[in-house]
Amino acid sequence: MIKSFDPDTLRSISIIIGEEILTHKQITEQLNNSGISDNTEGANKPDRIYYSLKAKQSQDSCANNVLNFVLRVISPKRYTEESIFEKHRTAINEKLVYEGIEIDKTGNAKTVEKAKTISEAKLRSLKIKEKVHGIGIHPDILQYCESEWLNENYFHAILEITKSVAEKLRQKSGYTTDGAVLVDNCFGLGTARNPMLAFNVLQTDSHVSEHTGFANFIKGFFSMYRNPKAHDPKLLEDTQLTEMTEVLVVATIIQNKLDQTFKTGFK
Repeated sequence: MIKSFDPDTLRSISIIIGEEILTHKQITEQLNNSGISDNTEGANKPDRIYYSLKAKQSQDSCANNVLNFVLRVISPKRYTEESIFEKHRTAINEKLVYEGIEIDKTGNAKTVEKAKTISEAKLRSLKIKEKVHGIGIHPDILQYCESEWLNENYFHAILEITKSVAEKLRQKSGYTTDGAVLVDNCFGLGTARNPMLAFNVLQTDSHVSEHTGFANFIKGFFSMYRNPKAHDPKLLEDTQLTEMTEVLVVATIIQNKLDQTFKTGFK
């Protein structure tokens, strides 16, 4: 038996489902499928859901049927796009975690430790410290963007993620420059093929090609993700979580490679 949900949890879940997930017709269908009477109190969708769930929970003296309703709504079978499913699952989990419940990727509920703060709930629902698209986020990135991510400020989170790469280059090299200039300072070969930093021995054309390609990759990273964010007003750009996730993955690839670099002793 699942302990009755707090009224605030019920209200929050009802708002998410009513405003972001179900139409009026779908609400009727899902309530019927869950064996919950449709309480018509309230004119809007969140109220319909809230008062229906509240009445059922009071009748049952537990949240079993309420959770069953939520699981029917957040079921992978209802979705055709994984990104939308994950968006809705994350939003619901951010509220359910206060009750010690989480919906996994298969649409099943599992018991977890209850969250006590807003930051903790967001952190755990977004799974910042777990894998993104199969790649573990480099730990040196999190300290730069965690606050912005938790507050869903993805625009500035992207800027902070790019800063983590620039700062790693400065720490490795001792240079204080920035952007493409910093990359050239660190990886520029010169005619003697003597860069400040390298991650291979630069003894073959393949080694040199890999080295040069990585340097250009970092320059492209700055040009594509940092420079537009630095110059474009926030209000003119709709930066989404999916883009930030993309930047996290690319930055992690760069950070992992930078961990392998070493000072050559030439500069």
